[in-house]
Formats: sequence, C-alpha cells, structure tokens
Amino acid sequence: MSGSPTIAVDVSCLCARPLTGVGYYTLRLFQALAREEPAFRLRFFASSARRPRAAAEALGVPGADMRCMRCPTRLKHALWTRAEWPPIEWFTSPADVAHGAFHLLPATRRAKRVVTIFDLSGLQSPGTRSEANLSMHLRLLRHAVRRADGIVTISRSCRNDAISLLDAPEDRIHIVYGGVSLDEFSGDLDPDCLATVRAKYGISGEYLIHLGTIEPRKNLPRLLRAYDRVRRTLDAPPQLVLAGGLGWMYEDVFATIRDLDLGGLVVHTGYLAREEAVLLLRGARGCAYPSLYEGFGLPVLEAMAARTPVLTSNVSSLPEVVGDCGILVDPRSEDAIANGLARLLGDRDAECVEAAHARAGLFTWSASARALAEAYRGVMQEERVP
Repeated sequence: MSGSPTIAVDVSCLCARPLTGVGYYTLRLFQALAREEPAFRLRFFASSARRPRAAAEALGVPGADMRCMRCPTRLKHALWTRAEWPPIEWFTSPADVAHGAFHLLPATRRAKRVVTIFDLSGLQSPGTRSEANLSMHLRLLRHAVRRADGIVTISRSCRNDAISLLDAPEDRIHIVYGGVSLDEFSGDLDPDCLATVRAKYGISGEYLIHLGTIEPRKNLPRLLRAYDRVRRTLDAPPQLVLAGGLGWMYEDVFATIRDLDLGGLVVHTGYLAREEAVLLLRGARGCAYPSLYEGFGLPVLEAMAARTPVLTSNVSSLPEVVGDCGILVDPRSEDAIANGLARLLGDRDAECVEAAHARAGLFTWSASARALAEAYRGVMQEERVP
C-alpha cells in the first residue's frame, strides 16, 4: 500500500490507574511506534466510565491525535462484540487498520482489524481468575479470534496457547515481544537514593525482590513457603520484598505470611513509582519470580537489565525471555523453588549476570515497534476477514 497508512488504536487500557503490565507494554510500544514509524498516522481512542483522559495523559506522544469519551466498559464490550457498532472511525476518522490493544476487537466500517492477546492464564492456570472475569475475557477473545484480520501475541508461548486453546488461525498471528530500555538501568547506582527508598519501606540488609501485582498466578504462597525453608538454614537471611499493588484473590498470600511468622522478614511495599521500582530492582540480591503463567514477563526482563540474578519458572513464556541466563524451576514444586532460592543466594556468577544483561538488550521497544509495523503492513495486504 502506498502513502501513509492510518492506524486507529483503542488504548482504553491506559485509563487504568496505576498502570501495570498490560498498560505499561501498551504505553511503551506505541511511544516507540510513533518514533520508529513516522509514516504511520496514529489515531488513538480511549473510553472509560471515570477517567478517559488518563489515557492521553499516560501516552504522552507529542501531537498525538487522541479522542476520549466516557462510556462504561461493559457497554462498549457488548456493543462491539454483539452489535459491531459504533465503528471506531466515528472517533478517530477513517483508518486502514483498527487495533484493539487489549483483547477487544474494535467495530469498524472498512478498516482491517487487529487485536492483541496478552495471555490465557485463566485457561492455563484454572482458579487464578474469578469466573466472571474469565468469562468476560473469553467472550472478547473468541469474538476477536473469529473476526480479526491480524492477531498480535506478546510471545511465542502465547501464540501457541492462542492456537491450541482458542483455535486461532496460525497465519494471522504476529509476535510482538515486550521490551526494555537498558539506559534506564545503566549508570552508577546512587546509594543515597537507594537507602532512602529502603528506609521508606523498612528494607534492611540484603533482600530478594518479587515485582508484580499480588494475584494468584504469581504463585506467592509457594514462594513464601520455599523462602521460609531456605531462611531457616541461614544465619542472616535476606528479606523478601513483595513489590506490587493488590490485585485480586490475594488473601492467601497474607495468611501464609502470618502462618509462617514472616512478618519481620517479608515486606509488602504496595505499588511502586517507576523510579523506586528501578532502584529496588538494581539493589536486590536476586529476583524471585516463580509465576504459574506469564504472557511475557516484563519484571524478569527488567531484572536481567538491572544485572540482578533471576529465579523464574520453566513454563509459559518465561524460558523465552530468560534463555539459559537464569535459574528455571517448576513453579508447582516447593522443593524446586526452595532449591532454586538456595542457588540464587549462593551463586554470585558475574559472567551469568552479564550474559543476562546482554540478552535483555535483545528485547528493545524499538524492535517491538518494528515488529508491530510489519504486522500492520502484512494485514493491509491481505483480504479482509468477513
């Protein structure tokens, strides 16, 4: 296609506050796309019942064309999946491609349609989402898979899950990985700034960090029980820092902390500002992230960029990210997690840390943006799905 294609993108996921994995991926990806592909005319749309303008505030792309409207999310889901109305062009002007950045395929008049699938954790790890939440996402995803001209998945693992669990057509799937900016984790670590953040949250001495929302698929009760076993073998055990906001079904995490009497050793910081998260990642003895399922796993990649040794799971997308540059364990085995933690605390292999840092450098937001641009170009060349 000649000329400058117009891409209309529903970035309503940027209305959520604070931004977590989905929002952060979407934010960085489209900021990079605006830089890397100036030939694309980007038109952004966001709707929310409360704070639609929050998406524009988050995006921060100079001169971006952003249209925001107040609309209950459930109403938009129903209109776009059942009535295929109103077309996104009502808000963005005519477009060549209409992209739903998070699971919901936009209604459109003539544009080719693309949707991003982040994960299928509710199907792969039953019990990690409420029935209502799982039902809603499955409804959106099944509609999208049937009608999308292109499907973006954020890892090869997620692609394979979409094929096996949703019967997604292989020839319409495009992989667009998450990324990291090594510059954000470079330079000398300011000890005074780190000390200030540690004091703020009551962190003393060495510590392990888990960065992520407190929710069932993060597998924190098993991590806590494994940590308790390891810390009993040490004279001066490091603290375990759970850095992330409260998500859903998190009661078992805090019950486990109480039952194991870990109140003095486990710190829950709540959601961290970006600057604090970077500091604590860089200052940690290791990153412990034995998740049951990840569509991509940005915290692991960022720990690698921070030159912080990583323990993570040998399932879903995590081996794609880590390669052979971290400790991979069976997340459903407390023994495996405990043994991995012991290795993490005992192994100070600088060569492995540098290899992990180099591997992290392969996942850039610029590369992600170029992959998305290629997906758009491929979709525009194909016949539209009826």
